Amino acid sequence: MKSFVSAILCMFIVAFSKSVWSSETLRFVAEDLYPLHFTDDKKQPKGFLVELVDKVLSECQCQGRVEIMPQARAFKEFKSHKNTLMISLLKTPQRSNEFNFLGSVYFADAYLIGLKKKSFSLLDLKSAHGLRVSTVRGYFSHHYLEKSGFSTEHDLVLAPDPASLLHMLYKERTDLVLTNTLSLDEELKSIGLDPSQIEKKLSLPDFPNELHFVANKQLSPSLAQSLSQSLQRVKLSGEYEKLLKKMAIRPNKRA
Repeated sequence: MKSFVSAILCMFIVAFSKSVWSSETLRFVAEDLYPLHFTDDKKQPKGFLVELVDKVLSECQCQGRVEIMPQARAFKEFKSHKNTLMISLLKTPQRSNEFNFLGSVYFADAYLIGLKKKSFSLLDLKSAHGLRVSTVRGYFSHHYLEKSGFSTEHDLVLAPDPASLLHMLYKERTDLVLTNTLSLDEELKSIGLDPSQIEKKLSLPDFPNELHFVANKQLSPSLAQSLSQSLQRVKLSGEYEKLLKKMAIRPNKRA
């Protein structure tokens, strides 16, 4: 009789927890990054990871919505509100201690890119010392380059934002830019630059490249666990691969 009562109590607790989750509206935020998450002509969120969020919410039986906004605002909202999650945050050692990473969703390999008309002999990142190498001030790539021996006194040139960074390259105010190339062509076209003028100069395999669903540590641990488990179930069901094919996106063997 005692075990029967305990079982009923456990079932009640689980049911109660799920009802609480379903009453909480989660916000999944991200920057405009085609084809992962972006807004269409009607300003509605679209993209591979937007659809993945929908499937995870359905699997979790949770309520939520996706919002697209500038990266700086998205990160601020994420850190300030417990029910706000990042759709695709780069996983780094420092962030692993600060936030709750729920599971990898895609990857974004990093490169040094430069103008095709300029030739450099690059074997590794160390061989780029002495050249002007750039990224956006405050990004993880900024600290990555400083840790690799680059400095603003010698060969590190920082930009205030991504658009300024790319314009610097085209105006030859820097030699190389550290970036991922996931939506680079679209980004260049959107600011009036010709993508055919640049190329990848050096791959950076040791640069963190996993993008994750990430929760604020203030989010309910049981809800965070449910979201993480739901993501894994969506992957195992084959729905993740179906979304990749639907969006014509390169398969992610590491997610």
